[in-house]
Amino acid sequence: MGRLLSLSEDKFESVWSYRTIYGLVALIVLFNAIAFAHHYANKDFQLNTLLEIRKTIDVGTTKADVQEKLVYVLAQYHQNERESVVETFRDYMSEQLGEEGIYISDFDLRKSDLEDSSVKQDSEDNINHFYEIDEENDAIRIIVVSEVSLGDDPDYENYDGLLGQFEMEFILNEEGVRYEVLN
Repeated sequence: MGRLLSLSEDKFESVWSYRTIYGLVALIVLFNAIAFAHHYANKDFQLNTLLEIRKTIDVGTTKADVQEKLVYVLAQYHQNERESVVETFRDYMSEQLGEEGIYISDFDLRKSDLEDSSVKQDSEDNINHFYEIDEENDAIRIIVVSEVSLGDDPDYENYDGLLGQFEMEFILNEEGVRYEVLN
């Protein structure tokens, strides 16, 4: 716009009409610069809002998946008067127990069923699940680490070695099921 204005300077009838158009062009450029700065600053706010929404979704889906299963195991332990929470967990949750302490979520089980049936699935949950069994205290610990959601402490080292990611822990023992947000 500035180049066009400078090339057409001699086409204007008066100096005042040129200055008026020049002022309007300057206002348009200024308005666009301010709008750009506003939108650029707003992107960080939107990113943080989206990450908070994702964290809320991660908490809800994880509680629905993991906590629901652990409450079911606890109910079976008490109803059937079993000797050990750990053995009850192993009996009822054997499908979820992967190798090397990997807990296989319902999402991952459904995804592998779809892959077996040759249905293409593009989405991933980006949540890692791990488990630890404490035979001595008759307790199970399930740790959940999100690869997308950020935790409160950016220097926190997550269970799987990531830094600063959202992490939750579920503990099942004969007294009940509890969860805690670790980061």
